[in-house]
Amino acid sequence: MDVSDDLKGMQEDTAWRTQLLSAIAQLPEHVEIPYDRTPEGERMATFRKMCPPQFMCKVDRSLLKDPAAFDRVSQWDGSFPGPMAYGAADTAKTRSVWIALGRLYVRQNKPFAWFPAKRLMSEMHEADEAGALDSFFRRYAHYPVLMVDDLEKINWDFGSNTELIFSFYDWIYREKRSCLTTSNKGQDWWLERTGEGLTRRLFKDGHFAVEFKKL
Repeated sequence: MDVSDDLKGMQEDTAWRTQLLSAIAQLPEHVEIPYDRTPEGERMATFRKMCPPQFMCKVDRSLLKDPAAFDRVSQWDGSFPGPMAYGAADTAKTRSVWIALGRLYVRQNKPFAWFPAKRLMSEMHEADEAGALDSFFRRYAHYPVLMVDDLEKINWDFGSNTELIFSFYDWIYREKRSCLTTSNKGQDWWLERTGEGLTRRLFKDGHFAVEFKKL
């Protein structure tokens, strides 16, 4: 190879390196990624589709009937046992639960499954009739957090509902599953309606009880 060709190649290589270093030097030290394209932003978008719209708005604490109870539930850390939020209607029990779910899922990446009480019963009846309750429990064991809303609003005309509710909360207790539950009815009502076994699972064994009062 001619010496001039070799020198020309070295000059071209040096020029290329100089251009590359110059381009790199112009890059910003930090690149701002739009929030909606971050993992947390994507989870927020998913959560917005799951959460009822009325619970997505900012909380006006001056309107809370029982701020202390609201904070105990909304600030729950996701560990077992979860809160049993019970008490009078219109005390923001369900709102506090959705705030907890949103924080745990969006910020801490803890997926959840939630049930209106009637849907929980429907799914469990279907699984029970198919002899597949074990499959039902295995499916929901994949979720770090579970939530059941308005538990007392099941169809009480079917005695089997009580047995299914007990099997669900007995599983919650024995498997140490993190579960939030809401009910407008307190311990005395549940004790009279269902007996000591289920009442204990709801208010002591499987949850810590948080009463919402109209202070």
